[in-house]
Amino acid sequence: MLAPSEYEGTDTAGYLDTGTFGLPPKSTLEALERAVAGWRGRESWRQWEEDGEACRALFAGLVGARAEDVALLPALSAAAGLVAASLPARRGDNVVLIEDDFTSTLLPWRGLEARGVELRLRPIDGILAAVDDRTALVAVSLVQSANGAVVDIASLAETGARVFVDATQAVGAIPVDVGGVDYLAAHPYKWLCAPRGLAFLYVRRDRLDEIMPWTAGWKSRERPYEHFYGLPDLTPDARRLDVSLAWMIAAGARASMEVITELGVDRIADHNLTLAGLFTSGLGMPGEPASPIVRVRLKDADAALERLRSAGVACSVRAGSIRFCFHFYNGEEDVDLALEAIPTHKVFASEA
Repeated sequence: MLAPSEYEGTDTAGYLDTGTFGLPPKSTLEALERAVAGWRGRESWRQWEEDGEACRALFAGLVGARAEDVALLPALSAAAGLVAASLPARRGDNVVLIEDDFTSTLLPWRGLEARGVELRLRPIDGILAAVDDRTALVAVSLVQSANGAVVDIASLAETGARVFVDATQAVGAIPVDVGGVDYLAAHPYKWLCAPRGLAFLYVRRDRLDEIMPWTAGWKSRERPYEHFYGLPDLTPDARRLDVSLAWMIAAGARASMEVITELGVDRIADHNLTLAGLFTSGLGMPGEPASPIVRVRLKDADAALERLRSAGVACSVRAGSIRFCFHFYNGEEDVDLALEAIPTHKVFASEA
């Protein structure tokens, strides 16, 4: 385990379900408690706004962006929907998607069909071939939620089509960089171990003017804390896309992201992939995992899940298989616990 002081007294044993939600560090719980006490104690709301700005900067640092190119939104689907509503696509154009990607990464683009835009759903190994000169955008999850597969973003960027990346299952788990990406969005309640209710949208500077600020609010103006009335000009950067901040959530998210930043994503990734590799090796699975999400196919996934839960292992059934997720609060003992509970003779096909 990395950062053991952050999880002292917390039952992390056997928790291999970070792909559903991450476990909060001690610092996060303390920050939430302070925020709630400050709410009742009539603390200035500007402190929580400062937490939000810190979250913006922390996220930017984690993905290699500038803070002014990151907007604060409430959810991943809201970020994708904002891009979809503004996408300069016309009848006959197409958007390329992975057919079994996470639903929130797919549904926001469906509204484009009413404009005559084709949605091309392809298997993960077929998305590059689906891109042509009428492709307005390719939208993918960097790390696939169901099986942990990692998409080759660099190859997609070389096509010249706009690229939208859902990095929710990646940021905090493996290194992420916005280079070559037009839009990148993420919700931090999984691998960044933050409370749910805050999301981030990175927009490449030369794409910003394409996005209509449909969700603009009082935070979208220049110097928003100086004046609150009238119809102002919008700030020239991605802050124009901000919605009102969930104050308590921002306070907790800041603490979580500070823990991740201090540990370092490279260090976390090495730790996570080492554990995932030990697990796949123990199951006799070929190759090395590309991400900390491992999919195991069993003859009776539901029965196996019950056995794992009885052994104290938290994991999930996804797409008919069992999904295991390894993060910085796990250790080799968690790998051993899961391996002991899996009836390996019933593993008929496994994949990382």
